[in-house]
Order: sequence, then C-alpha cells, then structure tokens
Amino acid sequence: MKTGVIIISHGSKISSGNEGLLKIADMLRAMNRWDMVEPAFLQLAKPGLDEVVEKTVANGMERIVVVPLLLFKGNHVFKDIPEMLEKGRAKYPEVEFIYTNNIGADERIALIAADRIHEKLVERQFGEKGRLEQPQLIIDESFEIIDKLVNLENIPELHRPVIQRAIHATGDTEYAYNLLFSSNAVEAGIKALKEGKNIITDVNMVKAGISKKPVENFGGKLVCKIDDNLVADEAKRSGKTRAMIAMQFSLDEMQGGVVVIGNAPTALFELIDLIKKDKAKPALVIGIPVGFVGAVEAKAALKQISIPYITNDNRKGGSAVAVAIINAVIELAKKAR
Repeated sequence: MKTGVIIISHGSKISSGNEGLLKIADMLRAMNRWDMVEPAFLQLAKPGLDEVVEKTVANGMERIVVVPLLLFKGNHVFKDIPEMLEKGRAKYPEVEFIYTNNIGADERIALIAADRIHEKLVERQFGEKGRLEQPQLIIDESFEIIDKLVNLENIPELHRPVIQRAIHATGDTEYAYNLLFSSNAVEAGIKALKEGKNIITDVNMVKAGISKKPVENFGGKLVCKIDDNLVADEAKRSGKTRAMIAMQFSLDEMQGGVVVIGNAPTALFELIDLIKKDKAKPALVIGIPVGFVGAVEAKAALKQISIPYITNDNRKGGSAVAVAIINAVIELAKKAR
C-alpha cells in the first residue's frame, strides 16, 4: 500500500518562519521509509492541509498519515485537524486516513533543549577556565556532562555504559533513546568474549578501533576479511559487494562470536540471510550501519532474527558508534572476569 505522510504545523506570514517544517519534511524524505512526505500549514502560510491531501491523493497514495508537529493539545489537535480529515475521508473514501498523536512533551525535546543550553553556556564560559589536556580528565568530564544531559536511571544497568560510550563517541545524545537492545544482548556478548570467541567486523575501520589486547587475552581474535584477495575476486565475479562476500568467508570464525557491522548495510543483509539459512550462528550482532540506502531496512530485518542484537532504527550509525558499543561490551567482560 502506497503511503504518504503529511506533517502539519502552524504557519507564519514570514517565509523564513516556515523553513523549519520544510527542513523536517526533507529529513523524513531522506529516511526513505514512505512513498511521499509533504508539509502543510494550519494558518498564515500555504499549502494548507486540504491542498496537500489533494496533491497526495493525486500521486496515488492509498494511505495518508497526518502528523501534527504541535507541542500542546488544543483546538488544532482536538478539533480543527480532525474536521479537515473527515472532509478528506468523505471526498476520498478509497483512501485510508491515519491521524497520529501530536509531538507533545516528549523527553527528547527536553534533551534537545538541554543540548542548546549546554552549547551556549560553554560558548559563554570559553576561556574562563583552563583547558583540560590530560586524557583521563577529559574522558571523566565528558562522561559527567553526558550524565547531566541524559537520564539513564530507568535503563538496564548493563545498557548504560554502552549508551554512554555511543554518545561519547558521536557527540549525539539521541543514542540515549534510539539504541535498541534485544533481550540479553549485552549478556550474550560478555559471555562470548569471556569464552574466547572472535569479533568479526565489516570494515577495517571498525576493526582498527576495537580494543585488541583484552580480546586476545580472552583467547579471541579480531577478524576482517574485506581486503582479502579471495574476497575481492569473488566480489568481482559475483557482482556483490566485498562486505557481503567477507561475511560469507568469515563463517568459521564468527560461530559463537560477535559480529560488528558499522558501515555496510549489505554486510548486515548478507549476515541475516546466512543466519536464516542456519549457516551463521554468532552470539551477538551489533548492526549499526550508517547511510541513506539500505541502512534502515537492514536494521529492521535484524530485529526479526532470534539471535541477540544491538542496533537502532534510523539511518544514523557508523564505524565510531559500532566501535564504541563493542568496546563497552569488552570493558564489561573484563569487569566480569
């Protein structure tokens, strides 16, 4: 079913005042999760909701999801928009209309506000105190700031250091809310490492960032075959990416181990296929590839497998956050000895 999304908010007489909604529409389009995304305004600006509904239907959308980007539940949320949607349903009975909750007082909005406050205070205070140059002091202060910006009290204890390291590595506090852990995922990774199992990565950048010594002390090794000649030859012959072929060539080493994918959605798709065919049996999959093509879809597919996983549900990710996650698990394994 072709799905169109309409995001709606207040309008402004000044065109620059409407740019925020247009940019959010662009961000949603970039996620490539819906067939169409369009902005609409309630007042003072065009296009209005009726006009956008007409455009969306004309483009063949069979389902329209309307999202009010409004903080508070007032007449617009309870009365105006529902009345407009009833008109749409009457005019286009063949189209399914879905009305979501408004944005509301979401914790993530408070988090954004906290970020903005912190940024400005740091800017004002720059130069008032000496710069930190000692590595451990820098790390300690970074984690103190993270603890003040995000509230992890209700997060499972083993998840907290993973989330903190992900935020520390990326500077992105959103990881406090979008990292997804399957049941016993961190526990499975700790157990595998303590048993001396290997860590398989999709690219050398991920491999290079992982703490090698403790893994070797446990009896495991770091494996990345993307640059192997045999992998390159098979990729060229098959027309597949080297990251996909590297997963196929790493089956023996990954059994019972941890697979860390931070760059290539194709590697994650291939790993999932191998797991479904019962060829690959890792203990944990850290699947957090970054990108606009395939990343979100690969993560959605990962959530359908029975093997423990750590991932997120948007296009963000990358080598740095993948390394941060596995290094956090390694530190937990060291403490659990």
